[in-house]
Amino acid sequence: MKKTAKSVVRIVLFAALVTAPVVLAAEKAAPPKAAPQAAKAQPTAVPAPAPKPTLIFFLNPAGRPCQMQDQILAESKAQWEPLATLRYVRTDTAADQDVFYKYGVRSLPNLILVGPDGKELKRYSPGIQSADSVLSGIRAGSGR
Repeated sequence: MKKTAKSVVRIVLFAALVTAPVVLAAEKAAPPKAAPQAAKAQPTAVPAPAPKPTLIFFLNPAGRPCQMQDQILAESKAQWEPLATLRYVRTDTAADQDVFYKYGVRSLPNLILVGPDGKELKRYSPGIQSADSVLSGIRAGSGR
């Protein structure tokens, strides 16, 4: 029985020695595998644009000056919308009261341009602003 075990060991070792060069040659001939990170890497592209600033419109929906300002913003939307988003902050909405306090708004209508981080970029004078004034303020405040 010992001779049989030795014979089996010899055959296994011989097979390993014979097949090892074949396996190594096949591995060398195969194209190298890409690293997992390289497969996920995106080609260099234009970086995503920075988030747009927000134009906060503080208003009393029942007030005539606020209604006029809302109409001006609606009519000039095509000009300023690519540069900023609009957020209404209303006197008749309880959840909006904290925003009035945060920015210290006491006169209406009032417009404030803020960055994505909430930091104030441009504060307009209280009262009705023309479409040109709003657009130039957005461009100046956001650098766009």
